[in-house]
Amino acid sequence: MSNTASEATQLSWTLTICTFNRLHFLVETLAFAVVQTRPPAEIIIVDASDAWQEHRAAVQEQFAEHWKSINLVYAEAEVRSLTFQRNQAMRLATSDIVFSLDDDIYLFKDAADRVMRVYDADTKNELAMVAGQFTLEGPDGDLPLEANTSLPEVTSLKGRLRQWLDAQLTLDGHFVPYGPPVDNSPLPAHIADAGASAGRLINGGRTTARRKWAVETGWSELLRYYATHEDSDFSYRMSRRGRLVHVMRAGFFHADGNESKASRYRVNTIRVRNLMALHAIHSDNKLRSALRLTGSFGKFAVLYAIIDPVQKRFSFPTLRAYLFGLAQIPVFLFWPFADFSAWYTKLQERMYGTRYKS
Repeated sequence: MSNTASEATQLSWTLTICTFNRLHFLVETLAFAVVQTRPPAEIIIVDASDAWQEHRAAVQEQFAEHWKSINLVYAEAEVRSLTFQRNQAMRLATSDIVFSLDDDIYLFKDAADRVMRVYDADTKNELAMVAGQFTLEGPDGDLPLEANTSLPEVTSLKGRLRQWLDAQLTLDGHFVPYGPPVDNSPLPAHIADAGASAGRLINGGRTTARRKWAVETGWSELLRYYATHEDSDFSYRMSRRGRLVHVMRAGFFHADGNESKASRYRVNTIRVRNLMALHAIHSDNKLRSALRLTGSFGKFAVLYAIIDPVQKRFSFPTLRAYLFGLAQIPVFLFWPFADFSAWYTKLQERMYGTRYKS
């Protein structure tokens, strides 16, 4: 096949970035994005900063040469909220595939190409999302492991216990699905050969998705401020449309990590409340959701009854947060609210305020 014919089958991609008062990270993220071996057709930035016009001018000037070949759309946020900003950016995108990244994600130079090769190979539209691999070092460091690299078998009881515990504390471990589990069966050969491996939920910092399905699915704008679980929720609902896969050789570096300054108790209280709220609006079987949430929160209460003191957290902040969640399940799922979304938005504003805005 000629190069011309091969290029004709390639899908286009858009980079969308949501930002808020972090121009220094935004500029670094763009510096790695514009030099990708397979550059984006467009870059869309939705900025919630007061000085968003100054930021736009700085970005336009610093990367002026690149805007000759990459279309830049720099917009003021309609609502200062991560979920609203992501939806706004997704609606502005026009490419086949959208990379919806945080403003502190530095791409390895060939990361976009490796991800897009998988989408190109998916001629039957079986995939909904493709995730890169977070690395411990930046794009000048070592690449992540090959997808087929196997870890040594753990044989000791202590090692197996640790392995089980680590599995419980993953993104998938904390999220409680509204319906069937995510499909993690073996992938078709043509997709695996393109560098993908079967995966589970995908967190927001390395989200890429088919634009049409992403716009239709949408990020849950119910999570207005501290939006923990928004990525698990989005990728789970996208998994109802197609497979979620990971590309181990596509390096994504999370430069800042955006760690919350809130207390551990507050962060985990928000975590359990957000999850209950998501079930309240997305679940088609509230009783099943109540049972699943009870089982999950009960399990984590037991785990953190051990983990909290081992980590010298003698006020048991995480345990208390999950016990608090258990007590509130009936309220979130069965109280006859006139408008649950409005109630939960006001609760977030009252309890968290803009201090915890994502």
